[in-house]
Amino acid sequence: MKIVVDSIESKLNEPFFAEFKEIAIEAISKYIAAIKKFEASVTKHYFFPSQDNEAEEFIRSHFCELVDKIDDKNVIQVFDALRHSFSCYAYNGLHQLYTRQENECWHPKIKLTEVLSPNDIESLDKELTLYRGCDISEIENNSFGQAWTTSLQVARDFAYTHYQHQIWFAGNSRIVLEATCARDQILFSEQSI
Repeated sequence: MKIVVDSIESKLNEPFFAEFKEIAIEAISKYIAAIKKFEASVTKHYFFPSQDNEAEEFIRSHFCELVDKIDDKNVIQVFDALRHSFSCYAYNGLHQLYTRQENECWHPKIKLTEVLSPNDIESLDKELTLYRGCDISEIENNSFGQAWTTSLQVARDFAYTHYQHQIWFAGNSRIVLEATCARDQILFSEQSI
């Protein structure tokens, strides 16, 4: 799995974000350092859903200090997406980063390149019908997201319901895609969701 760095660079290079670019780069460096320090200090992660670990706490408090000085909602949204991404990674690594990524507004793009564990791929049929709720632009650009589901209803919800209150949502351009796929092409499955 990888974070598509271009997705971060292109956002930081947008004109509205110009005066905050260096601050964001510094924040990312600090978040990475906090995560590395936390990972080096523990031999085993113990997860307490109601309690942040040291890295999560640092990321959260740093974010709060930053946004107290910013009035632009669009700039705050970028910093919030970075906060969310790095906090997810600090909580439970790549698994948490992938499964808890936000897609309602800008978020660093995450791409699976190998099987992500833990998973329940072996519980799937050898041949699957998968669905994806998305914008028609995915077909027009021949560029499809990685998140597909075995549930037609879940795909419909992503196509027509989950994002309907977002400013960019256009119901007439939303669709549900259907594809057939072999189980050995699946990189992650969590059917308990």
